[in-house]
Amino acid sequence: MKIKYLYNKKFIIVSILSVLLVIVVIAGIYLAKFSYAQGAANNGGNNGMMGMGNNGMMGGNGGMMNGMMGMGNNMTGKEVNNMGHKMFPQYKGVKTGPALFHYEGCFTCHTINGLGAGGNDAPNLSHIGSIRSFSWIATQIADPSAHFKRNSAVTLNGVKYRAVMPSFKNMSSKDIGILAKYLESLK
Repeated sequence: MKIKYLYNKKFIIVSILSVLLVIVVIAGIYLAKFSYAQGAANNGGNNGMMGMGNNGMMGGNGGMMNGMMGMGNNMTGKEVNNMGHKMFPQYKGVKTGPALFHYEGCFTCHTINGLGAGGNDAPNLSHIGSIRSFSWIATQIADPSAHFKRNSAVTLNGVKYRAVMPSFKNMSSKDIGILAKYLESLK
C-alpha cells in the first residue's frame, strides 16, 4: 500500500509541476513577443543594437526605422496600421482602447507607461487625459492637421516634437471614439 501512495503522490506532484511549466512557457512566449514589440526601445535597450534611440539599429536618424525600411516620420496612417496588424493579429476585432492602441500601430511612435517606441519622435501619452479632452484626442487621431501644421514644432509637457502624426481617417469613428476614450482616461 505504501508504494501505491508514493506513486500517486509523485504523479500528483509531477502533474502540478507540468501544468506550472506550461503556464510559465506560455507567459514567457507572450512576454517575449510583447517585450520585443514594445519594450526593445525602452530603458537600457534604447541605444543598443535593436534600440529605437539615436544610436540603435532600428531607430534614430539613420536606423532602419527611418531608413531602408521606410518607417519613421514619413509613415502614413495605413502603414502604421499595417505594422500593428502584423505584430498584433490577436487584437483584430477587439474593441478596447489598449487593443486598438496596439492593433492600429500607435505604439510604433508613442509610449504609454513605459511601453512602446515613443519618446524620441512622439509624445509619451501616459497622462494625456490630464491635459487634453476627449474631443481634442479624437480629432487628433482622425485629422492631426486640425491642431498642428505638419512638420511644425509642437511642445508638450516641455518637450519639443515635430508634428508628423499621420491621419487615421481610415479608422471607423467607433474605433476612434474607443481609442480616444481610453487615452482620455490616462490621467
